[in-house]
Amino acid sequence: MSSWDDPETAEYYEAFCSRHTRYIRANAELIKHAQLVPNMDVLDLAAGTGRTAEAVLQFLGDNGKLLCVEPHAGMRIEGMRRLADPRVEWSAVLPGMPESFDRILCGAAIWQLHPLPETFRVLAHLLRPGGALAFNIPALYLMEPDEPGGGSDPLLLSLPALLFESIAGEPALAHDRLTSACIDSWLNAAGLQTQSWSFRQRLTQAAYADWLKIPVLTAHMLNGLTPKARAQRIDEAMESVDCSSWKWEQWRGWTASKV
Repeated sequence: MSSWDDPETAEYYEAFCSRHTRYIRANAELIKHAQLVPNMDVLDLAAGTGRTAEAVLQFLGDNGKLLCVEPHAGMRIEGMRRLADPRVEWSAVLPGMPESFDRILCGAAIWQLHPLPETFRVLAHLLRPGGALAFNIPALYLMEPDEPGGGSDPLLLSLPALLFESIAGEPALAHDRLTSACIDSWLNAAGLQTQSWSFRQRLTQAAYADWLKIPVLTAHMLNGLTPKARAQRIDEAMESVDCSSWKWEQWRGWTASKV
């Protein structure tokens, strides 16, 4: 079974990021709503290969500091290789010093950091007064359906149907019953004042296919195949779907402030 620690996961993740703008747009929206200014101390939680961190550095100025916390070695090693900047440090674990950060960001990963009520309490403890936690989540993971886009497959259902015809549904990436209302409640319980926001973008059939190639996302559904064989299976399935199709992908975001 593949995991985020596997070097091949980082390889396929980086291939996706180099070809498609899904996370570029998501990070741009995240940083806009985080309201970064120069010389802040920022924590990037679940930093992955440093894609969010790259965007953050444009706003930190010469004296800002960025701590990238990524527990999975495969992703962290690739991030350290990609992002050589004296303002950046990498760690596998959260720091213990309270009130250390002006901003804590988590790009497209917060739902994996369960249990979320405890995660929010820990992160609130790390924020300075006046600081904020900002994160984003695809709305589909909150049980909010996406809107149809264009082409003969406007919800991009054909590809997973071909790949996983014996298994109902798509990769289970979010926890059951995770909703926007839950997140608001848990943030408030952690002592944070919430402001929610949203945006949407087009997810193309080609981007969806490359996303499914990231081993950890489909290993449990195409179990027994190597990442290369799994990617080949996806490419073969793409020959039978409408490659011009796309759907709207809605994202939800929160900026939660500590007063």
